[in-house]
Formats: sequence, structure tokens, C-alpha cells
Amino acid sequence: MTQFNDGMMWALVKEKPEEGLWMKRVPIPKVGTNDVKIKILKTAICGTDVHIWQWNKWAQHTIDIGRVVGHEYVGVIVEAGPGARGFKPGDFVSGEGHITCGKCRNCKEGHKENC
Repeated sequence: MTQFNDGMMWALVKEKPEEGLWMKRVPIPKVGTNDVKIKILKTAICGTDVHIWQWNKWAQHTIDIGRVVGHEYVGVIVEAGPGARGFKPGDFVSGEGHITCGKCRNCKEGHKENC
């Protein structure tokens, strides 16, 4: 795919309230205090992505039109905000799409994916 240096990136977007996803160029998000910017190297399709593609009842009640989708990936950090402790440019990372509580047994035992 063609590379650009105009502050834009390619993304899959739920552009319309119907079946499908649309590949379009969107602005590259700015890195906030606790954020990291990741150059995506590989992606995968999740069951959630299929539901969004199909625009089933769950997706219709959960996903906003205009949402950039995709949360299963591996990449390398290219920029880290000052509050992103434990991460630095050059680190290889994979995505975890859950917001966790940090307080339950699973979180405390290092199994945040089961929160």
C-alpha cells in the first residue's frame, strides 16, 4: 500500500448503518499523556469485527457510525506520552481491547484479559 507523510493513515471504518466496512484515510491520532502510538505490523479479524461488518443487532446498539474498528494487532511503539510508564519507542506490543478494573482477582493475578 502507498505510504503517505501527510498525517493520515488507512483504517477500516464503520461508515454507514448497513453491512460492510469501508477502507479510508483518517487522521493519525495525537499521542496523549498516557498513550502510545503503535506502527501496526500485522492484524487479525475478531468475532467482534464480523458482528460490526454484518451490522447485526448487537453492533447496531453498541457501535457508533464513524468508528475506526480493529483491536487485534501486533506492532512496534513509535512514540510514547510522558505518562506511558513501562513503554518506550521500539517495544513490540500486541493489542488488548479491554478496559480493566485493576482491582479484581484476575487483574491482581496478571490476567487482565479475564477481568
